Amino acid sequence: MQRIDKQIKALGIYQIVGGIIGIILIMYFAGKASIFNISIVKITLLFLALYSFSIYCGFLLLNKNYTRGFNLSIFNQALQIISFSVLGFTFQYASGIYLSFGLNLTTDTLITYNSGLTAFNYKINSDPEVAAFSLNIIALILINFFFNLKEKIIRQKDELSEIGQS
Repeated sequence: MQRIDKQIKALGIYQIVGGIIGIILIMYFAGKASIFNISIVKITLLFLALYSFSIYCGFLLLNKNYTRGFNLSIFNQALQIISFSVLGFTFQYASGIYLSFGLNLTTDTLITYNSGLTAFNYKINSDPEVAAFSLNIIALILINFFFNLKEKIIRQKDELSEIGQS
């Protein structure tokens, strides 16, 4: 159980740190923006909410609220799996480390990759000719890890309840 607790704690800290870095970056870029309009404010609030959600997921895990923490963490990672640009609309969100592989179908079919620490990109009516998508491998791995840890915790609870009934 101690190993599982350490893994859960590490995942909680990972989500909190990723969210904090994201919020710092948003505030930095918002401060550097020369133009402010309602669309920029909406996009800023959207990503502040997403990074805050990541922090909340991490706190749930650190506070041993495993059921809610795992479910929301899985949802948080699912939001980070796919990044795309199509018909002038772009969306990318990564809280923490990301490693993505994808296809750029704009002029030719190009295989792309990208990596980094925390990313956000949201555009509307930016470049309708761009067609690209990518998958965040780290988010996929983390979702698998969350499901495995969730299963281990359920098994341990079942074993403890069987021992208690004996």
